Amino acid sequence: MAINSLPADDLAPEPGPLGDGFSERELIVAVVGSARLSPPDPRCVVAEKMGAAIAAEGWTVMTGGYGGLMEVTSRAAAEAGGNVIGLPMRNWRDPVPNEWNTELRWSTSYTERLTHLLGADAVVVLDGGIGTLSEASVVWATLQTEAEAADLIFLGSGWQPVLSSIAAHLVIDDRDLAYVAVYEDPGQVIEHIKQVGFRPWRTAGPLG
Repeated sequence: MAINSLPADDLAPEPGPLGDGFSERELIVAVVGSARLSPPDPRCVVAEKMGAAIAAEGWTVMTGGYGGLMEVTSRAAAEAGGNVIGLPMRNWRDPVPNEWNTELRWSTSYTERLTHLLGADAVVVLDGGIGTLSEASVVWATLQTEAEAADLIFLGSGWQPVLSSIAAHLVIDDRDLAYVAVYEDPGQVIEHIKQVGFRPWRTAGPLG
């Protein structure tokens, strides 16, 4: 599969209008999840369905670009005819980007990589560990402070108890929880994104 590996600036989409309608450009939906989970782990089925569903809408999939759930999602999207953006790191010698990426946006630091992630219109969080949770947290914090920020969607039965525990033990209230959505089916995620559109205007400010 041919990979476009131009600098990130050359690949960045032009900003689109706020509100409903995706006519200016296609949506970029980032999918984050564990690099440790691979088939036949049943949690890969959700990743596969998510990748295929995003591509079926004509939207671009963005992942970290490596293995595990990232590769499962990328493969499903690519096989459905979708565009797949990977976010590899220049200073990582191992692992290497998976073969299903159609574009690579290289980063020299993790800060730069997170900037690419925050440029997505929506971020879907699959099963994962510390890295997945940290990426979700950065997106969540951005929703608190930026009027335009990527939508944050948790997918899978494991996330509701995690979020409930976070709310019970940290300084989090209903205002914070209102920024995120939790679903168990990829089809629900697609419908949510269709309703929200890309980068809707929100009232946001520092909440801490």
